[in-house]
This record gives sequence, structure tokens and C-alpha cells, in this order.
Amino acid sequence: MGVLWYTEWLSPLEAHVHGIKEVIFDGWTKYQRVTIAKTGSFGKVLFLDGYAQSSEYDEFIYHESLVHPAMITHPTPRKVLIVGGGEGATLREVLKHDTVEHVVMVDIDQELVELAKKYLPEWHKGAFDDPRVELLFMDGKEYIEKTREKFDVVILDLTDPIKDTPGVLLYTREFYEAVKKILNKEGVMVTQATSTRYYINAFTIIGNTLREVFPYVRLYKVFVPAFYSEWGFAIGTISRDPLSIPQEEVKRRLKAMDLKYLDPEAYAFLFHIPRYMLEKMKKYTQVSTLENPLELAPWNHQT
Repeated sequence: MGVLWYTEWLSPLEAHVHGIKEVIFDGWTKYQRVTIAKTGSFGKVLFLDGYAQSSEYDEFIYHESLVHPAMITHPTPRKVLIVGGGEGATLREVLKHDTVEHVVMVDIDQELVELAKKYLPEWHKGAFDDPRVELLFMDGKEYIEKTREKFDVVILDLTDPIKDTPGVLLYTREFYEAVKKILNKEGVMVTQATSTRYYINAFTIIGNTLREVFPYVRLYKVFVPAFYSEWGFAIGTISRDPLSIPQEEVKRRLKAMDLKYLDPEAYAFLFHIPRYMLEKMKKYTQVSTLENPLELAPWNHQT
């Protein structure tokens, strides 16, 4: 039997070809193509619309980096909103904080979540069954614009703002203003902010846009091997700069959790943006709005 190869296009001129040992699931939900497969290099991998969403080998790097800087920036996060994050790993990391009393997770794709429950236990580790969790299947933007709830932390684990997809609307100034309205007085939000290698423009523009809304904004990144890139994130806060947190507090709160990647040294390095990247970022001054949104060109072709 020959090897099955799965091509993931990282740019118009670059691709990563995965050797597939076993296809666990391949099909379409109402919203996207879902492939779950055992690969030669990264173990089990979740692909969405042809892109590696997360891998068994290194998903914890992405999810710990997305969740914990925002959770630690808030002094005592009790109520948390997650938008997206269908694998359940973002939820898993949020629940590691012993101050958390209630988590609302909103994902538009119920079929994906059901597939994750069945095929990705290494990701969610039973988090969906935690009594603190309220799971809603609806459009995250609609939820944020209509809810009367208030949250300490909002985590946006979203798809990229690809042109002609609903994700474009979730990176605009108007959307971030809606997020700010549902935050408590010490509220913190964090969003994934795309690849700093392939989309340095988007990474920068997301930061520009957040600065139109929040008093404190910090961009940061972490290298994720399965993405062949450092991956970007952006925090917006109402009252506390993430870099003003005492080092002893960071150490204490990280130590209280069972983490695989983040320690105080790795945590501090997240926020170091190297000089060459800062120089590139100077070229991009756009603020993403409904009238002039950040839109990334699609180039992926699944084979």
C-alpha cells in the first residue's frame, strides 16, 4: 500500500506535504471540511479546510500561549468567554485556573465539536463535561453583540480573516468595541493574530485596530512547529498592562498549573518582538473597520 500524502499550502509558493499513516475522519460539516489523520511527523492532526489547525505533537504550545497570558493579566478571572476553540483545548487550559467559576464557550460548528469529543480526547481531556462549562452553538459575533453577560476574560480562538469568509468581521474595530462592552472593569481580551511569517501585515493590523479600542495592547508570538511559523496573538486590556505584572505573581500562577510549555522564562520571551519584525511592521498602518476590513487572500488547495 502506498503512502497517502496531504498537501497544505502555506503560501502561493510554499507547501508542507504530510505523510498520512491513517485517515480517522474526512468529511464536511455545514461550515468547513474537517480531516483528522495520523501523520508521520506530528501524530494526530486536525485539519480544517486544508490547514493544520492543531497537532498532537505541539497543540499545547499554541493553546497555553493563547490562554494563560490573558488569564494571568486579570487578577482573579472568574467568568470567561471563549469564542471558537472547537477542539476543546482552549477550554481545557482555561479550566486549569482555580479561580474560574463559569465558562461560556460559543462555537458555530456543532458538528466539529462533536467530532472533537469523539476523536480528539487528547485535546479536550473531558473539559466539555466540566460543570462550570456552558456550551453554546451559535455565531460568536451575534452572541457578543446581544448578550447581557459580563466577563473577566474573552478569548477569541478564531479562524483567520480570509476574504469572503465571516471571520473577516471578527477582526474589526467595531467588533473589538463590542467585546470591550461585555468586559468587566478589569477585563482582558485576547485573540489569535495569524502567522507572523506569512501574514506580518495582519499581525500588525490587528494590533493597530486593538489600540483604537483598548488602553493597553500587547502583541506577542510563539513558534509552533506544525505551523512552520511563529504564531501571533494580541491582548487588549482595560486596566492592567500584561508587562506590568510582578514576576513573582507570574511565577506563582504558572506554577499552580500543570503546563507543558510555559514557564516564567518562556512567558517573558513571548512578548519579545525581534528587531527585524518591528522594522517590517512599520509598513502597515491600516486599522481594520467594517468599511475597510483586514482581508487575507485565500490560496489553499487541498489534495
